[in-house]
Amino acid sequence: MSAEVFISYASQDRERILDLVNRLDTAGVSVWIDQMSIEGATMWSQEIVSAIRNCKVLILAISENSADSENVVKEVALASEGRKRILPVYLASAEIPESMAYQLAGIQRVEFFEGDEEAGQQSVIRALAKLGVTVSEAASTAAAGAPKRTSHGASHAVPSQAPKSEGAAWGKIAAAVGGVAVLAAGLFFLGGSGGETTTPLGQAGTNATNTTEQTQPLVKPVTLDTNRVVVLPFKTIGTSGETADLGYGLVSTLTSKLQPLQNLVVIAKESARKYEDSKLSPREIGQTLGAGTIVTGEIQTSSDKVQVNIQLVNANTEALGWGSTFIKTKDEFLDLQNEIATQLASELKGGLDDAEAKQLAQKATENAEAQAEYQAGRREWDKRSKQGFDNAIKHFERAIELDSNYADPYVGLADTFGLISAYNFASANEAMPQAKSYAEKAIKINPDLAGAYTSLGWVFVNYEYDWVAAESSFRKSIELNPNYATANHWFGLFLSNLGKHDEAIASVKKAAELDPQSMIIQSSIGQVYVVAGRFEEASEFVNRAHEMNPYFSTAIWFKYAKLKGVNTEEDVTLLKELIKKFPDQPMHRKTLLEVYLKMGNREAALEQMVDLLGSFDGILNNCHFAESFFLLGKTEQGYQWLEKGIQARESWVTMYGNLPFLKKYHRESRFCELYKKINHPMYVD
Repeated sequence: MSAEVFISYASQDRERILDLVNRLDTAGVSVWIDQMSIEGATMWSQEIVSAIRNCKVLILAISENSADSENVVKEVALASEGRKRILPVYLASAEIPESMAYQLAGIQRVEFFEGDEEAGQQSVIRALAKLGVTVSEAASTAAAGAPKRTSHGASHAVPSQAPKSEGAAWGKIAAAVGGVAVLAAGLFFLGGSGGETTTPLGQAGTNATNTTEQTQPLVKPVTLDTNRVVVLPFKTIGTSGETADLGYGLVSTLTSKLQPLQNLVVIAKESARKYEDSKLSPREIGQTLGAGTIVTGEIQTSSDKVQVNIQLVNANTEALGWGSTFIKTKDEFLDLQNEIATQLASELKGGLDDAEAKQLAQKATENAEAQAEYQAGRREWDKRSKQGFDNAIKHFERAIELDSNYADPYVGLADTFGLISAYNFASANEAMPQAKSYAEKAIKINPDLAGAYTSLGWVFVNYEYDWVAAESSFRKSIELNPNYATANHWFGLFLSNLGKHDEAIASVKKAAELDPQSMIIQSSIGQVYVVAGRFEEASEFVNRAHEMNPYFSTAIWFKYAKLKGVNTEEDVTLLKELIKKFPDQPMHRKTLLEVYLKMGNREAALEQMVDLLGSFDGILNNCHFAESFFLLGKTEQGYQWLEKGIQARESWVTMYGNLPFLKKYHRESRFCELYKKINHPMYVD
């Protein structure tokens, strides 16, 4: 029997880890720990891979020693790749190594410091039980009554520095403005936060793990519409990595094939994925996702066969509905997907018309390997990190090599090049023409591919500043697939930039209904309320995004710099801790600058601007500097940076024309003339 818990640690910490292992063993927890669990002459590396693949939870013992351990880094990466739950256990106060920042972003931790091992051990047991690990009843009861030792992040206060005079600080800023200052800042409307994605180091995107919030059902159950459907990740029978990949691909295909059908609302696979191996009941999952029908399944492979068991569950009553078993050879996997999709759709809708049946029978590609490469690319793209985007491009390009008439990977490339510009991993002039080209290639192959029109709309509004074409593309995408969350999301942001606030709110809320576990979309709802000047309503959604990931820098920016009425020294301390802990995250520094200004500490704000200007290498995001200079009252410098942003065709430009915090500048002739250059409808006569 496979161990449910794998412990990754540095050899120097072995003695303390053995104490924990003994305690877990007493609590009935099955544990795998390096050579203690290896039998005979089996290769060590193979055993590790197998143990991690078969475990439920990986305990990461964090110390200064593990930060330098290559094996620990590899083990954590393997667990993350296999979508395993990770429980960081701090053996001592230590910084999270940069090499592990992505995997650990936003995850609950346990302190296991010397001198208080008993409390630490109980906290570990309690946390494991919450993560679905089998724990003896006696140990679970004891842990429940023990004091908690968990937290959501390290507390490492940064000593405050006495601010220098405004004159000295301004001299440094003026010098930087005259030269080339750089700030790698992401998009709050995309969830980017200045680094690689949406978490402390900007690296975890929409799939960042939160061990509590994402699994909480609604407090008051409501009767759910059974036409609202979610396809949950299928259970993999066996340990084959191939089986897991096929299962992921099947769920992705079923979701995408069901989404365009009339009278069904299908939850995005990104939200569904949060409930892989969940211990919640169907009713609880349904309540959380707003889905009245749950599709579950199992997939198993042999040497040449694939077997899929599929079941419909009514989330209101938990009654089992239609179920079936499908068996085909691996060579027939694409046919298998279509067969399951057609029968599943028929059961959900009570029958199909000829057009729907024809649509479901169509194959995007005849090459199963090409489909697998495309889906692997989407998994990487979902991470919203630089490495993720780089890997996604490789997978999409490989898919096209295998089948040049396969439209989906072209859309994948269009989305990737569109976002690497938005996230400041490449210049707009480098990336956006490629995004447009790939979207157009996809449409040429398949004129009915909704995602391609969404990608094209993104380019039209954020690079070509063709507002009419952008609106047409977004509307075309939603017409083809009303259940495409990204189309509704980006269209809502587009409408917000135009000042069409009610329509914008409705559109992003529709996106949230389709992808309810996306902190990016929750934050975007907050954004459109902010742009509309409805700050109280904005706070609800910003706080929700922050709860989903306490380190989400965009939510922190909104919460403390834009929406909080009165800032305190506690806010300053919090932001300084975040800056120290995540030095490559510019949005925390920008947030601190704005907090200082709100508190009336202009000298400290100017010093923060000096720090901001001199701290980052990468592609310049001029608009953030522009806003900061405008807020500092340095109007000329604000305009200089805004002009640079327009010249660089930055995505931020389109939003700043309607941002209420710059309202007084919106009426100035110089500002109006700049926005006429990008054909902004609010400024064009």
